[in-house]
Amino acid sequence: MTKNCVPYPRKSLYLVLTIPMIAIYLAIAVLLWQVNQTFFMIYLSLFLIVVVSQSYVCVYWQCPYIGKFAPCVGGFCLPSSQVARLFKNVKRSVGSYNVVVTLAFAAFLGIIVLPIYFLYQQGIVILLVYLGIVLIYAASFLWWICPVCGTRHVCPGGQTSTKLREAFIRK
Repeated sequence: MTKNCVPYPRKSLYLVLTIPMIAIYLAIAVLLWQVNQTFFMIYLSLFLIVVVSQSYVCVYWQCPYIGKFAPCVGGFCLPSSQVARLFKNVKRSVGSYNVVVTLAFAAFLGIIVLPIYFLYQQGIVILLVYLGIVLIYAASFLWWICPVCGTRHVCPGGQTSTKLREAFIRK
């Protein structure tokens, strides 16, 4: 993978897809603050875990976007690519990577799953809209964002996107 990568070519599309997700994160944070501050703190902690973990992953993958605009799912690389600069000289290993990437994935999944109960309490329609938006976002991201990312060859999302597109195009 090259470290000297051109800027991500679909930045505008990425922002169109991701800014609504960030707005949803904020709305959920407000909801959690109002109903249960313990879960609000857990929710915020999950974001911090993803950002720091993703920063390490970026450095491990030698992401060409470190310190620049980076297009990872959910908007987490917007701060992670900056934080990754702090990890550039950290000793990296496969074992540490496996732990960190698992932690990042678990925290990311927690960000998606944790609000489900609280959204259900607000109404089934709100929950279904949330789940629909998450699914549409994930599919759109895999179809349009991942295929041109500089880490698509090492990122699990990028690899999945490539395989899905190849299978779909072959049909």
